[in-house]
Amino acid sequence: MPHLLETLVPSVHLTKPPPHATHPSLTSAISSLLLHPTLEATLHLLNADLPSAHFLVRHMQAPPAIEGMLLHSILHRSEGDMPNARAWVSDVLDASDGWVPKHKGDQRLDFNVVQEIKGKAAGGVRFVEFVYGKEKGAAERLIDDVEKFRKERGKEGEAELEGRIHVELERVLEWCKKKFGEGKWVDASGAWVKHSEEVRKKGEDMVSGGNGLRDF
Repeated sequence: MPHLLETLVPSVHLTKPPPHATHPSLTSAISSLLLHPTLEATLHLLNADLPSAHFLVRHMQAPPAIEGMLLHSILHRSEGDMPNARAWVSDVLDASDGWVPKHKGDQRLDFNVVQEIKGKAAGGVRFVEFVYGKEKGAAERLIDDVEKFRKERGKEGEAELEGRIHVELERVLEWCKKKFGEGKWVDASGAWVKHSEEVRKKGEDMVSGGNGLRDF
């Protein structure tokens, strides 16, 4: 993985919707590593390969797979679907606090799910804080800033924004390496988490056009 990161990290550009993977030849190289799906998806995002990343994160859409849920948000932000990017961040924050996504204050997650979310990756630090720091609203603010930058269609602030995205993805990668290891996952289905019936129905409604935005 280190040799891939030497190529991917300096060249990642997700402040604007990428038309294609930055290094198309690396798609198969990344997949052939057989890493945990969250690690593979992060590498695909670093390569601006949204289709390959999306194939993976669509299988990790519910707790305890909050890493895949956050990557889903980053992916939608990258492609310009800001409402879905915000929705996935909100779900991650709910789950991080021990609540069923979209039911904060009403439905608690099972104890075992909460323990699996916490893991032992960062000595008790929450995943979102590990990635974005302790400043409240940092994940949402990055979505806002990317959206504002794109609407203004300028160059001012692009380097600073790209730097924040670099750090974000590097922190996600670091967390996932600590939590899941860098060994091979020959059967990736062990990391899949089936989404709820509520989310499934929402996705069907969006795909059919009734609600305007696609969810998956």
